[in-house]
Amino acid sequence: MLYLISGAAAAGKTTISRAVADRLPKLVLLEEDRRPATTGEERLANLELWIEDALALEAEGKDAVFGSQAPFGEVLASPRAVDLEGIAPCLLDAHDFVRMDRWVERGVHPEWPIGMDHFCWAAFHRLHARDPRFEQRVMLDRVTERSDWSRWTDWTADDPRWDVFICDSSTDNPETTIGLVSAWIERVRNEGTPIMRTRRWWSDGF
Repeated sequence: MLYLISGAAAAGKTTISRAVADRLPKLVLLEEDRRPATTGEERLANLELWIEDALALEAEGKDAVFGSQAPFGEVLASPRAVDLEGIAPCLLDAHDFVRMDRWVERGVHPEWPIGMDHFCWAAFHRLHARDPRFEQRVMLDRVTERSDWSRWTDWTADDPRWDVFICDSSTDNPETTIGLVSAWIERVRNEGTPIMRTRRWWSDGF
């Protein structure tokens, strides 16, 4: 099983993903910073490698938690996403002023100064998590030969497969957010997720 914790920069993905991997049994952290990407195309290429890592963990009887800027739709479209036992998505979010304060506190990289692109990307994440139809061109306009966007692009917001757990950490301390995300993972482990290989979530007959 792949637990996706997505969101924009400074939403807390790395901190929360590390903590839940330490807290929960048979859960292994896949940390996006180990394969840095500066473009959407690079992120898509790296995503294929992360899914291969998750598949290898499944073979060992383990789950993967992946803190990433990849939106849910990118993960579903990745070539081998259909081979995963399951995918459960979480959007980790925070108000923009909170994210900016965190960003400044940890240090702004001189090659990636804070700008409107970062805030627009966060807005896209928020709306994409709620409705798969929102501004699909943001992802589909990229030149990719391997991603299969047709798996989900005709879904609507009320499709049971578009089941994104949204966790807003704006006013919570880290321990509270860790508890909420841990509880979500435990709930999925007990109840399952619509995105299961056995359910053939990518097919019209779902």
